[in-house]
Amino acid sequence: MAQNTVKLTKTFIASLPIPKKRTFYRDSVENGLILQVTPAGKKSYYLYKRVNGEPMRIFLGDLEKLLTPEMAREAAIQLKMKLNEGEQPNSRKFGNKLTLEQIYKDFMSEKEGVLRSQTLYNYKSLWNTKLQKVAKKAVKDITSEELKALHRKITAEHGSYIANHAIVLVRTLINYAIKEGKYKNLNPAVAVKLNKREARVRYLTHEELKRFMDVLLQYDNITTRDAILMLLYTGARKSNVLTMAWEDIDMSAKVWKIPQTKTADNVTVALAEPAMDILRERKKFADDVWVFPSETSKTGHLTDIKTAWYVLMKKANISNFRVHDMRHTLATYLIANGADAFMVKRALTHKTIQSTQVYVNLGVEHLRDKLNDTVEKMIKIGKE
Repeated sequence: MAQNTVKLTKTFIASLPIPKKRTFYRDSVENGLILQVTPAGKKSYYLYKRVNGEPMRIFLGDLEKLLTPEMAREAAIQLKMKLNEGEQPNSRKFGNKLTLEQIYKDFMSEKEGVLRSQTLYNYKSLWNTKLQKVAKKAVKDITSEELKALHRKITAEHGSYIANHAIVLVRTLINYAIKEGKYKNLNPAVAVKLNKREARVRYLTHEELKRFMDVLLQYDNITTRDAILMLLYTGARKSNVLTMAWEDIDMSAKVWKIPQTKTADNVTVALAEPAMDILRERKKFADDVWVFPSETSKTGHLTDIKTAWYVLMKKANISNFRVHDMRHTLATYLIANGADAFMVKRALTHKTIQSTQVYVNLGVEHLRDKLNDTVEKMIKIGKE
């Protein structure tokens, strides 16, 4: 379990770097004493010991409780004495008392600093609002039928998308426990059949796009206006646009290097001339690392456009249109303008062509325009 065996000292512990994944250090002085360091920088002591033939990882305390390695060693000795006397600790034992909540806490502690902040936020939201019914239950007592019933209930009350993500989170948590050796039975969430997802096909029609642009170009907050225009002109994800940094933009080559995209790779995308016009104008007055800075956010860059989006949609009389649908809009117009699926895949930084294929079937309005033009030419030829 622990890969590094060292003598734990205050100096050594203080010098430890923040790891990319959870790391264990086994104490060379007290057998079974382990220090855990998470990607979030949290450091905690555990006792690793076999009890009744089964391996157990028992939490002793973090550095705020056990201030020195000596205190941790004493806590480990005291616990081993209790275990030898037959006492059963409140531990994270293989499948016995292990609850879904315990797995969730370990998982989130390890993934903090690794997963995107938006992903962690979504996990927390699902956990707090949709999964509390099974949170306190021992994993061994959670059945597939129970999860199927929960899936149906969430589907009826909150929709297919939310229901699927809730069950996928449960599946992810239990798979994590299995991988970590905390649970050795089958994952009950695997048997839950997810709702079939229909690709969302919402994009701005010609008339909607005209109304949208008329309202947007008059919006009084220039930074927010430019950020939303950049969403439309690049088809990039909101999180990427709002965190756009000047160091990632090559003004002469007219390209933007997007770091750590959803596909886990840095990608370089071409910037259309209207996007470059925005950047050139903003560059004249730039005194920050961010293209879209904010004096009110903790991050220093624009983080929320919900209020502006609500105002724009209302003034433009557009309904059922989300920020993410800006990507759909650009993709649809690209296809209508002659781009193939591979071009759209590159423009939207999709990992697979399957993610892009849906756009080939969109754009009936644009297809009609092309069809009208073609048929009129055919009629003209027939009359010659």
